[in-house]
Amino acid sequence: MNSGKTRATLLGVVAAYMFYLAYQLFESRADTDTTMTPAARILFIAFFVLAGIAVAVYTVHVWRHSSEQEEEQKTKDDENSLK
Repeated sequence: MNSGKTRATLLGVVAAYMFYLAYQLFESRADTDTTMTPAARILFIAFFVLAGIAVAVYTVHVWRHSSEQEEEQKTKDDENSLK
């Protein structure tokens, strides 16, 4: 089992959840029955979108690095096997 790809998948879930939180805040932006000010709501929407983008970019990096390591391992295994 490739732990790098598992880690990347879990990071992808985290990024999706951050986008979901931003969407939920955006969707209820007109709600007046709240203690959150509009400026704070916009700030948190921007924060969750930027954090989601950062985590998504890191997820792609981890996924690619994991694939490269997997290819290196296959190459090593091929070199060490009897032919």
